[in-house]
Amino acid sequence: MAERPSRVTDTDVALLRSIGRSHSVVAASRALGISRDRAVYRLGRLARAFGGPVVQGARGGRAHGGTALTPLGDRVLRGGFDTIELLDARSVVGGPRPNLLRGVYRAGPPPEVEVASDLRLRVAFSASDGEALRLVLDPEAIVVARRRFPSSARNVIAGTVERVERDPSGLDLTLRVRVPGATLRVALTEEPVRQLRLRPGVRVLLYVKATALRRVAGAAGAAARG
Repeated sequence: MAERPSRVTDTDVALLRSIGRSHSVVAASRALGISRDRAVYRLGRLARAFGGPVVQGARGGRAHGGTALTPLGDRVLRGGFDTIELLDARSVVGGPRPNLLRGVYRAGPPPEVEVASDLRLRVAFSASDGEALRLVLDPEAIVVARRRFPSSARNVIAGTVERVERDPSGLDLTLRVRVPGATLRVALTEEPVRQLRLRPGVRVLLYVKATALRRVAGAAGAAARG
């Protein structure tokens, strides 16, 4: 019997809900600010955990293809399993919690949030110039590289790996990377960690799209820390 996860994160729920609306994995991943590969990985993880597919592809017909939730996926989305605990990702212990950052909005152009004296992050939202605010960045929305490559990401952040942590489920790894003014969590699988030879002390580049940085309501709070 498949082992059910001890939690379904808010990212899982948001992904399923977005697929239910858009009928597209690509559109849903874009709306969440994560890559299509990460979305597919998450859907596969849910399928393995619950013993069946949570989405299915449609061919032809009036919809001309697309992706829809299966009855199982709809049940997971609606919290139909007693063993599922729906948590705000910030409260998940041992998992890749969202990166919470604080900074000052600079109207630009381009619009940016100054997190530290040598770290400005381009964003896709508007605020008052000089306003103190908080940002949230999903660990799955960050792409890690050892060298530069062509990308549409507006933010390329240099950092140093502090440590690699394994999720209690054994399925995911969390990379902790020190960047100017913060430590960022990056969600990865075993393969890229091995291929990129990621270990403490290694210098890396973090690619982050402006749309992946979301504003958190309320006054500016504590920056992300390890």
